[in-house]
Amino acid sequence: MTAPPENDEISALKKAEAEARAMAEMKSHFLATMSHEIRTPMQSVYGLLELIADEQISTQAQEMLATARKSASGLLEILDDILDLAKVEAGKVELDHFEVPVRTLAYGVLECMEVRLMGKPVELIPKVDEDVPFVVMGDPTRLRQVLINLVGNSVKFTEEGSVILHITTKAQHVKAPDDGLALRFEIIDTGIGMPPQVAEKLFQPFTQADNSTTRKFGGTGLGLSISHKLIELMGGHIGVDSTEGKGSTFWFEIPTMKADEQAKTELPSLDGIAVLSVEDHPKGAKEILSSLTSMGAKVESVPTYAEGLALVKRRRFDVAVVDQGLPDGMGIDLLKEITKLRPFMGLILYTVRNDYGMQYTARVIGAKYLSKPASRLGLGEAVKSAAKRMMTQDYTGPRRLLIAEDTESVRDILRRQLTKLGVDADFVGTGVEAVRALEKEEHGILFTDLHMPDMDGYQLVAHIRATEEENNVDALHRFPVIVLTADVQMAQKQAYLSYGFDECLLKPVSLGQFRQLLIRWGVLQEMEDAEDDVPLEEEPPVPAGDAAPALDLASIEKQMGSIDADVIALLKAFVDMTRPQVEQMRLLHAEGRIAALKEAAHSLKGAARSAGCMQLGDIAADIQTLSSRGDNVGADMIGALEAAFDRAAAEIEAL
Repeated sequence: MTAPPENDEISALKKAEAEARAMAEMKSHFLATMSHEIRTPMQSVYGLLELIADEQISTQAQEMLATARKSASGLLEILDDILDLAKVEAGKVELDHFEVPVRTLAYGVLECMEVRLMGKPVELIPKVDEDVPFVVMGDPTRLRQVLINLVGNSVKFTEEGSVILHITTKAQHVKAPDDGLALRFEIIDTGIGMPPQVAEKLFQPFTQADNSTTRKFGGTGLGLSISHKLIELMGGHIGVDSTEGKGSTFWFEIPTMKADEQAKTELPSLDGIAVLSVEDHPKGAKEILSSLTSMGAKVESVPTYAEGLALVKRRRFDVAVVDQGLPDGMGIDLLKEITKLRPFMGLILYTVRNDYGMQYTARVIGAKYLSKPASRLGLGEAVKSAAKRMMTQDYTGPRRLLIAEDTESVRDILRRQLTKLGVDADFVGTGVEAVRALEKEEHGILFTDLHMPDMDGYQLVAHIRATEEENNVDALHRFPVIVLTADVQMAQKQAYLSYGFDECLLKPVSLGQFRQLLIRWGVLQEMEDAEDDVPLEEEPPVPAGDAAPALDLASIEKQMGSIDADVIALLKAFVDMTRPQVEQMRLLHAEGRIAALKEAAHSLKGAARSAGCMQLGDIAADIQTLSSRGDNVGADMIGALEAAFDRAAAEIEAL
């Protein structure tokens, strides 16, 4: 019996839809992978630039360093845009629904844009109509992202005059929801403008006004494309009105609700948490104080770097919320001093600046980077997560750890770190050995690498979760499994949770990160970490040089706490164990055994980075990436690997 023609049409449509979805997923995966692979070495570049900044260098070198850091930060921003675009196009972006303080948002965005004026005679003007509610419901982070993109675009293309951010309730293209309203945001500039045919295609990816504009002003055009997709997700509409030579008006409209017409948002309990707020703007300080106090926190507020530091020396706080731009110093520098005085304090850098380099710096010292303005819920959740004693799990199991890691040199480093922390642990080299060890019920937490022989980390955690499901173990009592990996993407909460892990610890693991995680899980208890007027210890000097050192002594010290005879012996053992591995990789390359080369490169990557041999680890990572894609690994790359190893071995021997 022949199928009706309409069934054939439906089948063809379904097939075409499935192919289109698969193509979009493939493109999204490619963009995300490419961005991740570039971002990983770029973060190392930025970290090295930070180390150089701490050196006593000439004024000319400081200027070159500032340019390099700005360029690195700009590239990280572009990579984040590519990742955002990939997520949006794959339908993986979910909007939050929090309070949005409209006026604070507008003022904060314009304050952030002041640093981009670079001395241009351009006035940034906020204009919010009186009938606009003070607080509406929406996604403050994504709304801020759109405004940063649009206002930043206007600032870039305006040489003189003004950029006005106008917010009104007079929407023309979006209907207000029942009992709600529609807001219209206009960014009006006196810049170069554009003809109508250019404006029509402006919100497409990688599009700017024309080639000459790209050469003069730079940029990828991704910000406008991402803004377009985010506004559509919000149920809104976006567009531009422009006349060449007379400026542009970018606008968007979104449906929303007044916050007081919504059911009250359940705010976190901060009962008993002691918070230090360092904020010099009176309105901002008042908002932080009132918001956190209403959730039960005890807040001390000061306006300057010096007063904040003096308070930290005198007494203990659970969390510090610090503005970046203080009248007598930078907030990030204050947080660095706090980490020396009070290593168990939670840290939050609260800033209007959208600086990707600073985000990386904050992450390195263990601080949360929070963009202004955050909703009350966003600020409260940030403080709760930063308070170490609030994050400590209700954990009553064995304190002995189990570490599943197949690379011997990494095991040695982890063993030494745990000995320093006074924590007992057993080590295994495969997932199968880990399963056998767990059957004895002597361990309380499992740390596992992802890539191991016989059974990898993914299979190991899947086995543990399946066993718990068979035994009807509820989520509150499941066995803690923490992933040990160098994969930055796995550090995203949605990534490690989706595989069944409880947390992620990124390699190379610093001693401070390890300590904080073990405190959080109740394995370690917080100790008295400072007394009144504790003097600050000076940072150990890092050797300066034209080329980046093959051996990153600062990284090793962060992992080990010091560089003593035992650490030097450990590094020499790493050289002895790694030399045959490097020789084997040349042989595998000559024989064309790509799969084996990829596995060897992966093992070397983690071991080298954990031993502070960053250059060697980065080259191994490149070889792993090329092998995974089936691309050709040139003999020059194997030569570079051997040269990096020889250089690292020489520097270790010199210790």
